[in-house]
Amino acid sequence: MYNYKLIIEYDGLNYFGWQKQKNTTNTIQEKIESAFKTVLKQEIKLTAAGRTDTKVSAYNQTANFFSEKLFDIHKILHSVNSILDNAITIKKISRVSKKFNSRHSAKSREYIYRITTQKKSINSNHYYRINFIPDFKKLDDFIKFLKIQKNFRSLCKNKEDKSGFYCDLIKLEYKYLKLKNEIIFIISGNRFLHSMIRAMLGCTLDIARGKENADKIKNLICKGEKFKIHYLPANALFLNKIKY
Repeated sequence: MYNYKLIIEYDGLNYFGWQKQKNTTNTIQEKIESAFKTVLKQEIKLTAAGRTDTKVSAYNQTANFFSEKLFDIHKILHSVNSILDNAITIKKISRVSKKFNSRHSAKSREYIYRITTQKKSINSNHYYRINFIPDFKKLDDFIKFLKIQKNFRSLCKNKEDKSGFYCDLIKLEYKYLKLKNEIIFIISGNRFLHSMIRAMLGCTLDIARGKENADKIKNLICKGEKFKIHYLPANALFLNKIKY
């Protein structure tokens, strides 16, 4: 039995996320598994480092699968990519240890979120547009608060979590590219809850524009209480890289 690791890039705008679903075949996992089935003449089951939501894209998603076949990696890479939609590309295939698991072996996952403060015509579908300049002092203060938190129950759509809603935030920072009118957030952690990143950034922007009171939101998060959250749209979120 051989274990194959994939590095995958995809534009998720027109897909219902990574994970296979019963009511649709329009997912990233379904498209890739189907392409491999055509080429290898056998079914495979992919395990991914992160189950990206509908419309979320990835520069370097990692996945792996097992096969009894020892195949020519370069030929399979070319053949599978020729079948896949242009929005999905297998960047690399490699043989790895049988112990490697894309999900459980990962030490951290890094995401990027793109915001623009003016109208764009090129690549506009991959930005979230805001019509204000945030109060960066308020923004920085709330980010400092989030970085020391461990329990993110308040910022998760799920009602239950087997790990108790605990996550370790490794990085939460941003770049304000004033000349480009862009704000780029970089977020990494050992794991993320369902829609957690979009919830964190939604709260951060609402506080930075004066729409929400920072002390009130901090108190709710510390108590683990649910509250109405402005989830930022998924189209501007990218899975950037996985560290092992």
